[in-house]
Amino acid sequence: MRAADIIEFVTEAIKHPLHSDEGVQHGSAESPVRHALVTWMATKEALSEAAKAGADLVIGHESLYYPYNAVNRTDLPEGWQDWPVNRARRMLLDEHGITFARLHGSLDDLCIFDVFAEKLGLGEPEAAERLAKVYRIAPCTLRALIERVKDRIGMRPLRVSAPRGLEQQVSRVGLPWGGLGLFVNVGYQQKLLEMGCDVLIAGESDSYGFRFSAECGVPMIETSHEDSENPGLRRFCELLRGRFSDLQVTFCEVPRPWQWA
Repeated sequence: MRAADIIEFVTEAIKHPLHSDEGVQHGSAESPVRHALVTWMATKEALSEAAKAGADLVIGHESLYYPYNAVNRTDLPEGWQDWPVNRARRMLLDEHGITFARLHGSLDDLCIFDVFAEKLGLGEPEAAERLAKVYRIAPCTLRALIERVKDRIGMRPLRVSAPRGLEQQVSRVGLPWGGLGLFVNVGYQQKLLEMGCDVLIAGESDSYGFRFSAECGVPMIETSHEDSENPGLRRFCELLRGRFSDLQVTFCEVPRPWQWA
């Protein structure tokens, strides 16, 4: 089989072509594939694991190179190809003859968003417009919801904005998973606010992102980019194994790059 066969499987499942930032970005879509490693980001460590396992295809969810989405941009700084991170990743791919394919928004559509909602114990959305969804929960305090998210994600502590205090009552949850809590994606927050959410459970956010919803009186709980998406990538591995019986599939979990100290 080929990387192209996996891409075809995904596009058939989601019923639309890949997005412009997706597809084979190193190597050839026609190269034979016997062993695929799926990972959130093709870090040096993940690529080394792929090489050690004998994988000939790495499927990554996030950008292969820095700056973000470098392979599709025309405003890149001079010499970006030789930044140490970029050079190390490219050398590992070349040295071990590994093809790299990025599956970003297509995997969000296929499984990542829904698995994040499952992980949080949410049921069917009360309101939905594609991947903008709001979930009804039994009314509770923000403090209680924070504890629920800690238990579900297995992460302590959590960063939280609490514009009306931890005793604020909440009951309608919006999910800016992955990087949709970041300030560059506040349009997604605005959409959820318009749909009536009164609390956000995010993947990754930043100061600008936190302030946007907080000024509207809506708190946000941050998990992390990786923790909100790794479970869905594990599910994608299961889907690949179910579809391609002769394909060996390995999942490489990319952990958060920071810690509390």
